[in-house]
Amino acid sequence: MFQFFLAGASVISAYSQMQAGRAAQAAANAEALQFEQERRQNEIITAQRHVDRLAQYDAARANNAAWFAFSGRDISDRSVKAFMDKQREVAYTDVSRSDTQGYAESAQLAMQAQLARTRGVMARRTANIQALSTLASGLYQYETVRV
Repeated sequence: MFQFFLAGASVISAYSQMQAGRAAQAAANAEALQFEQERRQNEIITAQRHVDRLAQYDAARANNAAWFAFSGRDISDRSVKAFMDKQREVAYTDVSRSDTQGYAESAQLAMQAQLARTRGVMARRTANIQALSTLASGLYQYETVRV
């Protein structure tokens, strides 16, 4: 009778270990989905920053052109052209930096999502191995007690 209790306890223990592995993998998958959502939001924010900065540049360029015209300076004047070119360079450098930063952040979030999924798969595999070990140990104890 005692040997049946040992066998049942081993089966229950193995089952609970497998369930724990499934739960760990599900939690890791949920975490990965959260990272992927953050990555998508980051891409949207990066695109918005890009558009906003170019809109700021366009508005500043129009204001500067109007100011130079009001001041009686010709837009084709070398110093005015140098000023406008420098403003364009600064704006496009800002956009490039923002895009690069957004890309790097998105890549990092994608990597974190992949790592979370891998962690979940490894937790499930570990739990399954532990369950098999528990079953093997239980079978050994059953045979030891039975004889």
